[in-house]
Amino acid sequence: MSENKSSESDKAESVELPPVRFHWKPLVIITIVLGLAFTAVAWYGYREFTDMEMKAAGIAAFLCWLGSVLGLIPPMYLRGAENAVSGLLAGMLFRMFIPMAGAFLLQQGNEQWRNAHIMYFTLGFFLLALIVDTILGVQLIKSQDSTQNTKTDI
Repeated sequence: MSENKSSESDKAESVELPPVRFHWKPLVIITIVLGLAFTAVAWYGYREFTDMEMKAAGIAAFLCWLGSVLGLIPPMYLRGAENAVSGLLAGMLFRMFIPMAGAFLLQQGNEQWRNAHIMYFTLGFFLLALIVDTILGVQLIKSQDSTQNTKTDI
């Protein structure tokens, strides 16, 4: 009788997760959003910005895109209710460190980048990317949770 209870509790404790799937949709969405934002900045800056400021805007957009894409990967692999927060926090490490550290190093290393206001461009793109990434990360975790509970593909 006690063996049946222990085997039942082992079954209840081990929850089978569906196989890991790589989700492309959030990566495409963040690419489109930051691409459109850079296009708007470039369109406005064509007459208003210097050549170095346009390069700074491009580098800032690229740094924020790279941080966002790498920040969306940990929530895809750290799944389950107990790992959902860990996935989002691990993603935040990439999402915050890459753009801020890259812009800081460029700004401190060269006066031309400092005069081109690379940190301001990075902060602008970072704010937009942070909003979109937060929405995408929460939706990703919700879809994994609903997939785990209902065993259907969303």
